[in-house]
Amino acid sequence: MLLAGVLFRGQVSDALITRGDDQLRFGDRGSAIRYYERSLRIAPRNTTAADRLAFTLAMQREPRALERAIEISTRALTGEPANLALLADRAFAEIRLGQTLQAARDFASAAALGHDARYASFAARLARKGGNRELAIREAGEALRDDPAFAPALLEARRGERR
Repeated sequence: MLLAGVLFRGQVSDALITRGDDQLRFGDRGSAIRYYERSLRIAPRNTTAADRLAFTLAMQREPRALERAIEISTRALTGEPANLALLADRAFAEIRLGQTLQAARDFASAAALGHDARYASFAARLARKGGNRELAIREAGEALRDDPAFAPALLEARRGERR
């Protein structure tokens, strides 16, 4: 029995993620969180479980849940630093905690890794709000390099030129 538990750890972890996803679709965040936590306990390196858990916690408005989302994302990113979903999860939790510049940096990292104008544009907007004009201008430029017609990036670039 113990051997079966070791051999099927990945499959059990994935099944728990599926159950958590189902609970989230039904609107039961608490149950979803419990399934994702169990999945992560069974397979601590499962970045999908870490992503789902961090994302669901980041949807909460409670500071403890947001801090846990950041902690879980950060821990998972040590094993997979180029995981865009985990960077975004951490950034969303940081935004809700008022950590604007940290969130801008995480979105900038995601933009650079994924060549994604949306992440770069979001990083530019957050950097501008956080008072880091240099980062805002750089990320607006990155967004426009990735997608020259991306309207939010065009807006951020114009805002950067005006100051």
